[in-house]
Amino acid sequence: MSLDVFSPLEAGILSDGSPWGVPVTVMKETTSSNDEMLQMGESGSPNGSLLFAEHQTAGRGQFRRPWSTTPGVGLSFSLLLRLEINDATIPSLSAFAAVAIVELLKQLEILGCVIKAPNDVLIRGRKVAGVLVETRGGKSPFAVVGIGINVNHTMEDFPLELRDRAGSLAMSSGILLDRTHVASVLLKSLWHHEQLMRNNPSLLTQKFEQLMIPMSTMHAS
Repeated sequence: MSLDVFSPLEAGILSDGSPWGVPVTVMKETTSSNDEMLQMGESGSPNGSLLFAEHQTAGRGQFRRPWSTTPGVGLSFSLLLRLEINDATIPSLSAFAAVAIVELLKQLEILGCVIKAPNDVLIRGRKVAGVLVETRGGKSPFAVVGIGINVNHTMEDFPLELRDRAGSLAMSSGILLDRTHVASVLLKSLWHHEQLMRNNPSLLTQKFEQLMIPMSTMHAS
């Protein structure tokens, strides 16, 4: 699918609806939204800064595995959070975005969502979303939370080697979705779970563990 098939993300709508009150940037193409946001963080960008990329030429997931992006059909973006980086905050950073994505899918009435460690989101066994957290310490510590969601992908949009285990929201729901609307709803969910992470991390951890695939199931798969 080409970028012209679906409407581009609307930065104005996303900015107006962002709970952090920080203008949202939408780039047509970049190497990696996380790399861009890491530079923005080093330059002093505020908490809640968001950068969406319609296409990433070098997107990556956990363990630096390539994250396949088809222009104009998914969501690839990075969120900047300013907080202390330590052994207490890192597990919560890894959990809050995955829980927020599952809550988004529930709001979209997409069922069968679970989290596979460390923070992949699956629908009926197929991966539809992933999270990559990268941190920086020093005098002004921050985290960059990179999120990739397969929204309107068809099976043909995935590389051959991923077609047995990749999925999308459209494939699961049977309908095409407005990506700007999906992103707007997700931003509210992310903000809510960021507050939970900061103010009640034990409750966040409880929600995360409830959504996790049982270890016995993971070993059997």
